[in-house]
Amino acid sequence: MATDCMNQLQSIVAVDVGNSRTKLGRFDRQTPASLGLPEPVETIAVGPSETGSGYEVAPLADWLAEMVAPGTPFFIGSVNRPGTAALQKFLREYDGGHWDNVRELVGGDLPIENRTNKPDRVGIDRLAAAVAACRFRRANTPTIVVDFGTAIKVDLVSNDGAFEGGAILPGVGTSAHALHTSTDVLPVVHLELNRKSPPSLGKDTKQAIEAGLYWGAVGAVRELIARHHDGLVTGPRVLVTGSTSPEMARLLGSPDYTVRYLPHLVMAGLAISAWQA
Repeated sequence: MATDCMNQLQSIVAVDVGNSRTKLGRFDRQTPASLGLPEPVETIAVGPSETGSGYEVAPLADWLAEMVAPGTPFFIGSVNRPGTAALQKFLREYDGGHWDNVRELVGGDLPIENRTNKPDRVGIDRLAAAVAACRFRRANTPTIVVDFGTAIKVDLVSNDGAFEGGAILPGVGTSAHALHTSTDVLPVVHLELNRKSPPSLGKDTKQAIEAGLYWGAVGAVRELIARHHDGLVTGPRVLVTGSTSPEMARLLGSPDYTVRYLPHLVMAGLAISAWQA
């Protein structure tokens, strides 16, 4: 789509296709920005269907019918190819194909310099979050972006606004699944990071696993932030996003840097990129 046409778009849907779920947000160009970032007017997150293929169709169909005008363009940032294919198929077939104006963004579409060794191999979610971080950050201030999901990403945006790379470690749910499948008797534990933090001293196996998962993630991310910080001349700002909470963001804080929780950082970065592509 040509740049002049792109700049005229008033509403778009930004789609963050992850490995555990897909998040969609409708962004209206004229909506006042919050904290310097475009904010989604409406969002929905959908998981895989019970059969393990495709999506939970009913909530997505209802959301489209209520919140998104037919013909509104969709801009997808994906780290899961089967998930993207399933969504594209659904949009082509749903309600006569009125929601089939879909474009999948790639790294080169995003307005950010990528200084990693293999720029084409960096996940689009990491780059999109970095784009949004650039919009939010103060001038000449490096930013560390922490994104909680199937994997936890701790990435650095330089003081001049370039993506420098970072670290990737298993997410809380991924670690919980590995504990269960790699042992004989440890139970499956589903730990939601948007709840109150658990005590560090578990009184049974389930509580002990919850404590290890939660506080292990806090400790690992804090250490990675500290290591990133060590290489900087100017103190960074830390932005936390993904499947977590303001409580978790608060626990990652330090006197050496400020921390903000911005739940839709990846979708905001996709929206910025769509309007600038």
